[in-house]
Amino acid sequence: MLRYSNRVPVRNNAAPSAILSAILPAILPAIPPRAVASIPTITRTLESRTRRSAILPAMLYGCLAAILFPSLPVLVQSSPITRAADAISYKGYKLYRADVFPGQLPIVDSLDGKEGVEVWNWLYRPANSSYQLDVLSAPYKERQVKEVFDDVQLRYNVVIDDLQKEIEMENVNDGFLLDNRFGHPMTWQQYHSFEDMAHYMYYLEQTFPRNVQVLNIGSSFEGRDLLVAKVSTAEFGNTSRPAIWIDGGLHAREWISPAVVSYFLQRLVELPGSYSPLVDTFDWYIMPMVNPDGYEYSRSHDRLWRKTRSKTPESPCYGVDANRNFGFKWNTGGTSGNPCSDTYRGAAPFSELETRALRDFLQEHKQEIEVYLSIHSYKQLWMYPWGYTKAPLSSPANAHVATVATDAINVFAHTDEYQHGRMADQLYVTSGSSNDYAYGALGIPYSFALELRDRGEHGFLLPRDQIEPTAEETSIGLFAMAQQVQELKRRQ
Repeated sequence: MLRYSNRVPVRNNAAPSAILSAILPAILPAIPPRAVASIPTITRTLESRTRRSAILPAMLYGCLAAILFPSLPVLVQSSPITRAADAISYKGYKLYRADVFPGQLPIVDSLDGKEGVEVWNWLYRPANSSYQLDVLSAPYKERQVKEVFDDVQLRYNVVIDDLQKEIEMENVNDGFLLDNRFGHPMTWQQYHSFEDMAHYMYYLEQTFPRNVQVLNIGSSFEGRDLLVAKVSTAEFGNTSRPAIWIDGGLHAREWISPAVVSYFLQRLVELPGSYSPLVDTFDWYIMPMVNPDGYEYSRSHDRLWRKTRSKTPESPCYGVDANRNFGFKWNTGGTSGNPCSDTYRGAAPFSELETRALRDFLQEHKQEIEVYLSIHSYKQLWMYPWGYTKAPLSSPANAHVATVATDAINVFAHTDEYQHGRMADQLYVTSGSSNDYAYGALGIPYSFALELRDRGEHGFLLPRDQIEPTAEETSIGLFAMAQQVQELKRRQ
């Protein structure tokens, strides 16, 4: 039996903004100097309506709280991105996109893993049986990469001309109003720290105690809590209802993943709307961040860090690819035994504290969990097992649910860019993945891996103005998935 611990920080609730809007003119003369001093930093032109709607309540709350409760620390400040003095710079790094046919793959793939070159992503295009490859090159490797492309007569273009410029534009500070919130710091208009996400989870637990329980299922290598929010309308301790598991942040550099998972948690708890029947039908286990150490390292030292931060014995390199570390068909393809590789599988299955914590929780709850879903980026894909082989999946139900979910997203977003298929077909062979483990080792009926926006224009550096649109369309797909699973269970 796993033992869970709760740690609930002190928080403050705020009054409705409509009331504050009505009384603010009468109280302006009484605003103390400490509140007035902050006003010049927050009076700015804001382009989006959603941003204005977030800012007005914050300003009103701040004014009234400063008057009525001058001694209370009512504002919750988000944790800014602080780059270390020795942070890696990607100045001059270029992202190339090339169209590659199967016969050319070994030559192009030979670039991957060499110093200064990394294949960021693959996408199979069945229409002409080709692959779309995104290849990142350091300035000193640019000539070599182009020579390889030219030798096999590849068509290619530059998608990102200077990666460092993209990084610097990714999370520009918006000042007081978006960095200071009441009750919790989350905005979904910028990329937040793990601390902010944890703060938000405990805020939900305190605000909605009958529906949300925060479970600490373990610790990361650097000692950060591994937190899961259980959302349920049943009595806590009741495990008779089917459950859906959703996690994010297995790969540190995929910042959009935990942002979308935490947004979905918000929708599930604070804005259930017409989806409340699904909350009444399923218990939901939501884990926005599986790899907090790697994520925080990507914020401070290396924006493209992917792995965990464990120390590898007898090697100068750190970390393991968490999504190659699960104990089902481990080390059977698509991984590396080199500790310095981004796809290093680890010395053994479940060598990482983070993957062991997931394993233990999923094993304990495998009888109730109907769906395992892990969110990644990028390429806009909804995938299902297998990842370790291209052999057919025994259950067509996964493919059916994935079809329903991607259709729902594409209709909502007025696009056809989301595709579905087996992991090994859509991307490449990968063994030791969490999805294969959930389906193959634990017998969870439905197992999915999502790759979010975009198709490669920004890659892992998705601009923050795409956080909410990405989260909205993903939520539509997740609810469509849950509805379809509910319907299939009804038919059984």
